[in-house]
Amino acid sequence: PDISYAISALGQFNANPGREHWLAVKRVLRYLAGTKEMGLVLAHGGEHGLVGWSDADWAGDHEDRKSTSGYIFMLDGMPISWSARKQKTVALSTTEAEYIALTYWWDEALWLRTLLSDLGIQLNGPTTLYVDNQSALSLIRNPVLHSRTKHIDIRHHFIRNAMDASDIELIYCPTDQMVADILTKPLTMDKHHRFADMLGL
Repeated sequence: PDISYAISALGQFNANPGREHWLAVKRVLRYLAGTKEMGLVLAHGGEHGLVGWSDADWAGDHEDRKSTSGYIFMLDGMPISWSARKQKTVALSTTEAEYIALTYWWDEALWLRTLLSDLGIQLNGPTTLYVDNQSALSLIRNPVLHSRTKHIDIRHHFIRNAMDASDIELIYCPTDQMVADILTKPLTMDKHHRFADMLGL
């Protein structure tokens, strides 16, 4: 997961790469060569149960102004699923971008919960989700439509059903501790290493 953002950003220029893209690819390859000893460590520890982080960068793509959604799931402290993808619509606010990211997160959470159940791993209680956007949390907890959010497509509101059914537990996470940032935006070296450590790399 530590190179997901770089690969995603570079992948947008496959059809017409320039010199700067080649230099960035070489930098990713140097990073990989220098971190050969790193890998996902499957060891028991950390928060018990299925825990996720969801984040979005608002209008991060300077070409089409679409946002990137990213999420990471950990099971007993081990990363088991992660994704970063560009949103299909242009979000008009950070709240909307984060809300759409939460929808992607919940879609994956439903699939993971079913898969784990099929494998005989019982999850007791709700899936914990860490979010760094207070407005998105408020929108989920308070389903009253406001003039600034009534344009959000109805398909993104199905996360409210999960909240009403107590299938998820939403917890605010300060932005400087949002591990899903590693998937959605370029980070300083210190922050990148700190989040990689949090992922058990």
